[in-house]
Amino acid sequence: MSRHLWRKHQDQLDVAKAFSFPKNSKERKLQLDYIRNKGNFEHNSHVLETQKGKLIPCKQPGKKSDGHKFAHCIHCYGLFSRRAMWRHFKVCSFKPQSTKPGKNRVQALCAFAEPSPSEYTDAYWKFLSVMIQDKIAVAIKGDNCILNYGFRLFKKNEKIVSQHQYIRQKLRELGRLLLEAKKITHVKTIQELIKPEQYSQVVRAAKNLSGFSEETGIYQCPSLARKVGHSLHSLAMFIKSEGLKKKDKETIKDAEEFAQLYLESWRFDIAGQALTQLNRAKWNAPQLLPLTQDIQRLHCYLEEKQQQHLKDLKEHRSSTNWKELAKVTLTQVMLFNRRRAGEVSRMRLSAYLSKDTSEEQGDVNLALTALEQKLCRHFVRIAIVGKRGRKVPVLLTPLMRQSLDALTESREECGVLKDNEYLFALPKSAHYLRACDCMRQFVSECADIKNPQALTSIQLRKHIATLSTVLNLKTTELDQLADFLGHNIAVHRKHYRLPESTLQLAKVSKVLLAMEQGRLGDYKGKSLDEIQVDVNETIDMEGPLAEDIEDISMLGDDGTDDEVSMSSTEECTSTSQSQNQGVSATDVSMPREEGSEDEVSMSSLQECPSTSQVQNRSVSAKKRGKQTAVKRSWTPDECAAVDTHLRRFIVMNQVPGKEECQRCISAEPQALRNRDWKAVKYYVKNRITALRRKV
Repeated sequence: MSRHLWRKHQDQLDVAKAFSFPKNSKERKLQLDYIRNKGNFEHNSHVLETQKGKLIPCKQPGKKSDGHKFAHCIHCYGLFSRRAMWRHFKVCSFKPQSTKPGKNRVQALCAFAEPSPSEYTDAYWKFLSVMIQDKIAVAIKGDNCILNYGFRLFKKNEKIVSQHQYIRQKLRELGRLLLEAKKITHVKTIQELIKPEQYSQVVRAAKNLSGFSEETGIYQCPSLARKVGHSLHSLAMFIKSEGLKKKDKETIKDAEEFAQLYLESWRFDIAGQALTQLNRAKWNAPQLLPLTQDIQRLHCYLEEKQQQHLKDLKEHRSSTNWKELAKVTLTQVMLFNRRRAGEVSRMRLSAYLSKDTSEEQGDVNLALTALEQKLCRHFVRIAIVGKRGRKVPVLLTPLMRQSLDALTESREECGVLKDNEYLFALPKSAHYLRACDCMRQFVSECADIKNPQALTSIQLRKHIATLSTVLNLKTTELDQLADFLGHNIAVHRKHYRLPESTLQLAKVSKVLLAMEQGRLGDYKGKSLDEIQVDVNETIDMEGPLAEDIEDISMLGDDGTDDEVSMSSTEECTSTSQSQNQGVSATDVSMPREEGSEDEVSMSSLQECPSTSQVQNRSVSAKKRGKQTAVKRSWTPDECAAVDTHLRRFIVMNQVPGKEECQRCISAEPQALRNRDWKAVKYYVKNRITALRRKV
């Protein structure tokens, strides 16, 4: 072969390079093997494309194997088993020294070396080669419908690198569904599933894919079941559009009927149960908000790192120092502005270079205070693209600007590609640094943080939006905060507030306690924040309040609840004796109107033998036809004795019977020696009436 190459093809570059080495040298032999592998690569590519012929691997397998289990080395073009490719990469003589190890990385590189179909671009084939080259990737590349669907998504977002992983995820969902459907049906392509007669099989395959259990009715992965449904509906619409282009009426009809079935039945078959399971999992999930002390410690730690890496970059411009400073600055910008991690990571270099640094505000300064004018000169604002294409601002401090200026000046010297348009670019790559990874790294390095799992971009955004409720912002000010965070104002007001559990424990519980204590009327016209309730008052009622005693003493002035005026014969006797002793100044006179409907109190008056004497001797005698009732106030010891044994009746708004009252007197003979069971009964009754009046 070497003699043939020298005689017939010595004008080729690879042949001339091989014969430039000494005869029988190792370098000459390797170069001739490289030429031979390239010839075999052309043959193998033709076999894989036409699905006819025999592959020529560098090492023959022990038994017959399928062609998709082999792959070409991207460096030497030799054909090896996919499972053994990582071993070959270790000893491949043509690989560059900068190649990183790893099975998935090696297979992705080798997948790009395979010939791409003529109807797809090399960029799309490279995009597909990045995913893990397993049986799912083989199923995707072997199905033209999935490839065409992915190609349409790729063309739409070819320049948006952040969307590429999302598109690959959607394609892998369809590939997994196709593999699962092949186990239970005889279909060979995904398009054969998009038919109304195959709908039940699609539902069955989706349930098997998401791990649905018929016994428990629970999905192992409910989110996957919902995602597959969305992908199926989108795929059906794509097949319909392709059928319209080709005027294929049968394909159009099948796709339309399948989409109609999906809209009418999918939520009952899969989506409804999966959504319910997802919502229930969030009910008792802990809501972690970052601690202010942790945020301050992280700020200080990042500032120290920023000064250190900035000094290192100025002394020695290398890709390592550039990357470390970029990671610290990226984390600082995200942490200070409470931005989403992806928004800051995808910040464009052009956005920073076009920042407005002018300090003249003109007539606008007239509406600003001195402090606000100083802040305008301190910060620099740039606008970037946020969620749903919104324009969101980013504020930069002087320290951040110092780091970013150093990064932009040394991009090319530190290995950042010219084509990389991201501000926080990854050296020697077309991608960018991930802010979430940087935040996770620095949080783990900072040893003083007490709650590291709460320091994420999402939790930091919830932290500022939730604590903004403490500031009592006006409607316009709340709108400005929501615009800065990139929130929809309706979503901001609905979700970004104090946690639901905190609201129910701290706010709504006040109303329940006030109702249980019978004091809700005391807080008429007050907000939840103004209500002050003692938790122990609900259960531990150690005695009546002074207000309750006064209310009980003064009941009956309006002639409605006249049972308060006279409770027992003993009361009347003790009252008359106290009047004879000249201590009537401490008694309370309560007039009783004619026509009173209180039969119990009137019977008490009739049973009292000294009622007429009391009326004759009373200083404040009433006109004929009206009776004067005198009541002796209850002492604190008596009230405490009754409340100790009968407070449950007061709480339940229930008047005790004779046995309960006598049992109370027997338990407190010293304190209740001057009271009978009727007096105790009406004391409890009056307490209940007083509490009802308050409410």
